[in-house]
Amino acid sequence: MTIHSTKRLAASAPGTGTVLRAGGAPLDAAVAEAAADWFTRLHGGTATAAEQKRWRQWHDAHADHARAWQHLQSITGALPGLNVGGLGYRTLHGAPVSTSASASASRRRLLSLFMGVGTAAGASWVVTRTPQWQQLAADYRSGTGERQRHTLPDGTELLLGTRSAVVMNFSGDERRVRLLQGEALFTTGHPVGELGSLPFVVETAEGRVRALGTRFTVRQNAGMTQVAVFEGAVEIHPVDAVPGSRPLRLDAGQTVRFERAHVHEPVAASERELAWSRGQLWVDNQRLDDFLVELGRYRNGWLRVDPAVAGVRFSGVFPLGAEGSKANTDAVLAMLPNSLPVQVRWRSPWWVMVEAAVPTSGR
Repeated sequence: MTIHSTKRLAASAPGTGTVLRAGGAPLDAAVAEAAADWFTRLHGGTATAAEQKRWRQWHDAHADHARAWQHLQSITGALPGLNVGGLGYRTLHGAPVSTSASASASRRRLLSLFMGVGTAAGASWVVTRTPQWQQLAADYRSGTGERQRHTLPDGTELLLGTRSAVVMNFSGDERRVRLLQGEALFTTGHPVGELGSLPFVVETAEGRVRALGTRFTVRQNAGMTQVAVFEGAVEIHPVDAVPGSRPLRLDAGQTVRFERAHVHEPVAASERELAWSRGQLWVDNQRLDDFLVELGRYRNGWLRVDPAVAGVRFSGVFPLGAEGSKANTDAVLAMLPNSLPVQVRWRSPWWVMVEAAVPTSGR
């Protein structure tokens, strides 16, 4: 979970896109997200004294911050069984806090309320399903430029790419993982006992991917899911497929994109689909502007390209860094002028422009 600086949050309130109303008065989206961010962190039982101090500074920095926090407290106090108000009180006063499954369930109920339209204590929150909210709702998440590895309860190995988030639901019928955003590499486990008899399914906005004993990647794009299989096979069920239609079987060495009602023709998978899991960006005759869009997923801020060089095509392999560390995108940008007719201008650490190189005058 990203913890915003006090300075940044104070500057963002109010006025940059209202999504919430508390007691009839609007609150800014950034304030709502920050309040929920602090709320879930302080209720997690791991907040340090320094983090509690930063929370207090954020809370006191603007009246809207205090109002958002108060509204959160009213919601949690009004929902039967949620009981996170007392949890937060114990955390803020230094008492030990349980990290039990009941606390996790309470957090999930709170975030589910935020992500829809709910009414509690006479006030309603209306929020959009932004990447920030999806990150808050996730069981496993990765930040910008990060890769995070986890082992699921059934032994499945999960590797998350940059800005990725998943929610788990291992029920009596199936082992289900929902990819909220980003990309993930799954190496399915073979558990003994009850879990071993349950199908393993990955859900996206466009449909379901059922594993048949596999190693595969799933990426959630805007309106599109991409799947690549490297071991075993999967079955793909678009969410709006014609009733009674058979799922598409995708075998090892194949990749495919699908929408809610349509599956494209499978093609051969390449190293490009798996390169991100090794901390690499593979470029094969790609336009510079498309490459920078992909690179932008690994860094914060603005990354723009001069239209004069946007269509330049090139190939190469660019290292992003080791697993568990932030991607070094500045180093990748610094490589571009070595082989392309471009220059990179850093107007600030968060505002970078790739422009046409200035011709050098002859002697």
